[in-house]
Amino acid sequence: MGTTRAGRLVVVGIMMTVLVFAMLIQAKPLPQMSVDQMVDEATIHENNEVHVRGTVKPNTVSDEGNTFTLSGEDSDVHIDASGISLPDGLIEGTTVAVEGKLKATENGWTIKATQVQTGCPSKYETTNE
Repeated sequence: MGTTRAGRLVVVGIMMTVLVFAMLIQAKPLPQMSVDQMVDEATIHENNEVHVRGTVKPNTVSDEGNTFTLSGEDSDVHIDASGISLPDGLIEGTTVAVEGKLKATENGWTIKATQVQTGCPSKYETTNE
């Protein structure tokens, strides 16, 4: 039973489409939360992936630039970003989003970061128009 080249291409195309669709269904994005929300529910999120938004606390970025503290209104979380490349916009006082695994340590909560994103500061500022 011989198949034509066009027939094989159609079958491969259908299989690839089904595979991509299945991957999209399984890849659920993590809901982003504030540092305070995450710390309030830390025991629920412990040892799980989290997506946290906060401000880089002044005087906490290490000399190597791979660790820092992310702060919210009332709470802080230590970020260990060793092993990943950090964006150029990571400076003290900026708002960043961090994805990674939340762990309890002797000094509080730490996120072992897998991704750090900075954004345009004006995006987070409120305007009185």
